[in-house]
Amino acid sequence: MKIKNKSLAAELGLLSITVIWGSAFVVVKNTTASVPTSYMIAIRFALASILMLIIFFKRIKKMDLRTVKNGAILAVLLYAAYYVQTVGVEYTTAGNNAFLTAIYVVVVPFLYWAVRNEKPGIYNIVSAFVCIAGIGLLSLHNGFSMNIGDTLSLLSGFAFAAQMVGISILTEKSDPILLSFTQFVFTAAISLTVALCTEQFPVTFAAGTVWSLLYIGIFSTLIALLMQTVCQKYVPPAKASLIMSLESLFGSLFGILFLNERLTVKTFFGFLLIFSAILLSETRFSFLKVKAKTQLAEVQQEQNSSNITL
Repeated sequence: MKIKNKSLAAELGLLSITVIWGSAFVVVKNTTASVPTSYMIAIRFALASILMLIIFFKRIKKMDLRTVKNGAILAVLLYAAYYVQTVGVEYTTAGNNAFLTAIYVVVVPFLYWAVRNEKPGIYNIVSAFVCIAGIGLLSLHNGFSMNIGDTLSLLSGFAFAAQMVGISILTEKSDPILLSFTQFVFTAAISLTVALCTEQFPVTFAAGTVWSLLYIGIFSTLIALLMQTVCQKYVPPAKASLIMSLESLFGSLFGILFLNERLTVKTFFGFLLIFSAILLSETRFSFLKVKAKTQLAEVQQEQNSSNITL
């Protein structure tokens, strides 16, 4: 299917991903309590790998060595990000974890600059810091302090940033579908290896846990991460990371709708700052400039009319 405006379609695709990830906060709220971290990661990526193999079998047969290597690189970064984030939340609050992980919004433009020597625009930088301030208002409820869990959460943010920049660079010469498949397979293999060496497999699964694993395997992993890889091929990394930060906004929104969490003044202003950051990145508030020019033209026209009358 040919799409005329691939950039716009990709941005909408990334936006839809954030809705999926935001809803996952509600769906998998208690999954980590019954399934060890590495086993959970292994299950979700193994399920995604199997489904991709079934859906894209003919395409996967065309796999080349370069794609395998690139997928392995992304898998290491992705597993590190998920593992460190999940372990980190055990030693800190969920709010601190979400806020510090979201540091990738600020890191991505500068990391991409360091790797590709492409300086981010001033609007990208300002948008990133406005966005992280909004995420802070959404996530931090009882103040902020740093401990080992916070440090791990911060490291996971850097790992996610590296993975996003890696996708932007590696999709330039690799098929995003094949790249996603190899990333899934290697992530499942790495996490299963770590799980067998360090964790005990749960004896039984509650029905709710099974449904949660299916959700994060199919929607949060297969659909969302596949779409991320495809969409980032057509969206600059700084803008992509900003759009994907909406995950925190939708996570808070779904919490209010389904977990009876309160909508506070601080939450409202968090929403407002994040939307402002996205709007600034997308439009640079050009509509305000147009409006100002229009008003100035109207004033000048009125003055000219007054002069003619006189």
